[in-house]
Amino acid sequence: MKRCATLFLLAVLGAGCATPDARIKSNPAAFNALPPEMQENVRKGRVDIGYPKSAVRIALGPPDREYTRRTADGLVEVWSYIGVRTTYERQRADARTRVYDAEGRRRTVTDWVWVDVERRQEFDRTRVEFKDDIVTAIETLDLQ
Repeated sequence: MKRCATLFLLAVLGAGCATPDARIKSNPAAFNALPPEMQENVRKGRVDIGYPKSAVRIALGPPDREYTRRTADGLVEVWSYIGVRTTYERQRADARTRVYDAEGRRRTVTDWVWVDVERRQEFDRTRVEFKDDIVTAIETLDLQ
């Protein structure tokens, strides 16, 4: 029970920074240092080329993954934001079940049952590249 309460508390606290508005409230100095047109985009959760890391962190939140890419021009930092696609597939499985007959004797019966299998696939939905802490490229996955 104590563990469930702790997990619930962590989920509630983590959800507090789940929106740009919440992140703006927790980082007012960084947000106020941005130009007005940049502030408007950040408020909407959007970023563009030339934005500083602080604007990206406020608009999109902390990255799910961070990469470093070495190019001919030097090192490039890449922040990746993950999406999850969940699908369900019904599969047939063999199951062993204990049953009691009419006289109370117990025996094991093997039969097949249908089970729903959940498959979760992670993918990069957005990748933001930085050079000298400024956005130089943005990749987004166009889901059809």
